[in-house]
Amino acid sequence: MISQRMPKLLAAGAIALGAGSMGAAPQPFTPQAIGDAPARSLPAPPADGVMGFVVSDFVQPIVEGKDACPDGPVPKLREAYIASLPAAERERLTRKENEAELLRAWQMTAFGKNGTNICSQPEMFDRPTFRTVQSKVAWGLDLDEGNATDTCAHDTFTTPNGQTGIDNQEYRALGCKLEWRTKDGVGGDNQIGMKQFHNSGEWTQVILLRGVDSLENDPSVEVVYANTPDRPMIDAKGNYLPGITYSISTKPPRERNVLKGRIVGGVLMTDPGDIKLTQTWGQGGARDIRGNRARWDYRKARLRLEFQPDGSLKGMMAGYRPVADPIISPALGGAGSALVAGIDCAGELATLRKYADGLKDPKTGKCNGISATQRISAVPAYINDINQRRASR
Repeated sequence: MISQRMPKLLAAGAIALGAGSMGAAPQPFTPQAIGDAPARSLPAPPADGVMGFVVSDFVQPIVEGKDACPDGPVPKLREAYIASLPAAERERLTRKENEAELLRAWQMTAFGKNGTNICSQPEMFDRPTFRTVQSKVAWGLDLDEGNATDTCAHDTFTTPNGQTGIDNQEYRALGCKLEWRTKDGVGGDNQIGMKQFHNSGEWTQVILLRGVDSLENDPSVEVVYANTPDRPMIDAKGNYLPGITYSISTKPPRERNVLKGRIVGGVLMTDPGDIKLTQTWGQGGARDIRGNRARWDYRKARLRLEFQPDGSLKGMMAGYRPVADPIISPALGGAGSALVAGIDCAGELATLRKYADGLKDPKTGKCNGISATQRISAVPAYINDINQRRASR
């Protein structure tokens, strides 16, 4: 077992539990500006400089409110089909006695030649792009830092707390989907659904820091961001319990990423690097005879996590995702995603390609990636880095 001590507040038993219950509304997301002094005093680092955390929150952040999508959410396949009809035909088909005819009609829009469907073969369908986020406000990081040589032209956002130059084109492209945002402008199914994948142990993540001399300012910190096969321990309200031991594992489909970091003004930041993490959609996915076919894949990614007085972390991960990755879950669902959930994967892919802003091909000038952000919260834990121990033998 690696020797490591938790922050002093945890050792004293004064740490607050968890990051909110599974069914509770997401808390306001207000990280301070980089370089700001911590709002409250931070605990001293452990003597051995080693700190561990289990990730309790990992989801695409939205800025709530109806102004982001003034025309409403992206319509599902049924609603999109009805809206495309002439007024008289729309009135006829939406009568109760014509329900069966309407069902057959809109479901046919999900299929093409030779049994293809818009989720399994989205690139084979010519679908219109989605309505997108119109607000100029979004959470995220400045990924290109004003350097346009490796990006495609795009409009940037400003965060709710005033940081400018924010790159989050995935939010622009998909932020009006009902999975992201309800008709009332608040967080959609993603806010709760993705939490359940963590709680089930299917893609639980951990963070391990080495060489921490100060939680306020430290020029060099090693950051290991990885998966664990261990299921998190939670209380009756869904709060993650601190102080639990987890082991890092790279046994497929799990991942282990090592990043160079630093702490400035109580904020942990990492240099750009690739981050890959487990993304198994449902426990059956891990037993798929075709193998695990999905993972979080962030290129030129970085972490920005703020230390909290209770010893926890809150912040963001941002980077560029291969342009088709955001639709990998419904794509794996195939026709069922279209017929049951009403998802237009082809329309999503067209929209993602239109707003792609990163991973620029130097030969073609085409961008094959899209900037994206995940909100992260993490609770103090003991992390056993089995891989590092094996390498040192």
